[in-house]
Amino acid sequence: MLFQVLIFLFLFSCSSSRDEMSGKIANMESKMVAIARTDTAGAYELLSAYQNFVTKYPDDSMAPNYLYQAAGLAGNYNRGTQAIELYESVIHSYPDYKRVPECYFMEAFTYENVLGNIGKADEYYEKFLDKYPDHQLADDARTAIKLLGKTPDEIVREFERMNADSGKTVNR
Repeated sequence: MLFQVLIFLFLFSCSSSRDEMSGKIANMESKMVAIARTDTAGAYELLSAYQNFVTKYPDDSMAPNYLYQAAGLAGNYNRGTQAIELYESVIHSYPDYKRVPECYFMEAFTYENVLGNIGKADEYYEKFLDKYPDHQLADDARTAIKLLGKTPDEIVREFERMNADSGKTVNR
């Protein structure tokens, strides 16, 4: 399998055209959607394709989107450290990209849910809230901070308590 990936990367990197590379990425994306999470090799090929495109065409308008997609894909396949690095690349290389706030949020989410690093998750959720306190994900970040480190049973009890409290307010 490693040999196949290396050959693919060699052939892909030799591709001369931006449109060819972009077309191959779109084709791989549609295949990944069709087969869901079962094709790990395909996911890693797509991850490499995204990164190769950005390396070859860093100023292309699709570059930050491909990096963002690569980060999400890495996180989905339990490659948390790589996902964090890719989100950081988006933030630092493309500071005007529309999804930079989501990159900060997803770094926190990845620390929490992929890497299991509650301390870093808290730090990054707070960093997100400091930079984007009114973002549509701000309430999600605040909730995540409240629930960090709690067991599933504790989370269920917390939501039950919140629902009970909101019912008391409505019935007054």
